[in-house]
Amino acid sequence: MGKLCGALDMHIHGAPDVVQRKLSDIEIVEDAIKHGMYGVVLKTHLGSTTERALLMQELFGKQIHIFGGVTLNDFIGGFNLTALRVALMMGAKIVWMPTFTSKNHLAYERKRGKTVNALSSVCSDLEGLSIFDNNGNILDSVIKILKLIAKTNSVLGCGHIGMDEVKALIPLAKACGVKKIVYNHPNNPINIATLEEQQWLVSQGVLLERCVVDLVQGLADWDVVLKEIWETGVENNIFSTDLGQFTNIAPTEGLELVYDTLLENHFNAKEISRLICENPRELLVT
Repeated sequence: MGKLCGALDMHIHGAPDVVQRKLSDIEIVEDAIKHGMYGVVLKTHLGSTTERALLMQELFGKQIHIFGGVTLNDFIGGFNLTALRVALMMGAKIVWMPTFTSKNHLAYERKRGKTVNALSSVCSDLEGLSIFDNNGNILDSVIKILKLIAKTNSVLGCGHIGMDEVKALIPLAKACGVKKIVYNHPNNPINIATLEEQQWLVSQGVLLERCVVDLVQGLADWDVVLKEIWETGVENNIFSTDLGQFTNIAPTEGLELVYDTLLENHFNAKEISRLICENPRELLVT
């Protein structure tokens, strides 16, 4: 059995995309099958990957499980309940809050005076999406979205919104009946979470999604990430890749790097499996 047998990567960016990608959706799935993976989640900042996932599933059949989701960026109208409803009807499993067009993401780029990638130029004139209205109250459209996520038992991903938004969003999501929440890349400087904030998140039943891209690009430190996993509990973490960038390693290489690094740092086989197999599968299959 290979290192990735039964693994599920919940965060892969493939082509087609506005940004040049390392692999197409087809190549991503073929590579995952070759490594014995249980499944992959196709992600895009541009909107929905649900249709793409359905096509890939039809193409590859029972060899692997392929999931899609929808990201609530300006490219599909932001907090667009109609677009979300259609994506969920077609089988979207994850709903991500705004990423590249979130107010928090754009503020990060503008503060540092450097764009993340080619997509940033498309967003240069945007004000940015926030879950708050001008009075600091959560938008009605966001509340309706949370209720729809709860009704369909979908996964809520926090995307790139700020921690002030997250701390308001999560209690409301739970009150609306949302059962499965993921805080995406807590070690990425765009939406970095302190250890104290991570501990609050897991106390709310949120899973922390560690992402390989942050580590291979030098945005996060392995020692810090591994310590935080121990501090917050293996049961409260998942390891995804967030890979697909043209200049980075392939997603399967990223997950194998995770496997090897965890093993070298005294995580046992059961704990590694929990991080890359069981925890993500419980989110999407139950």
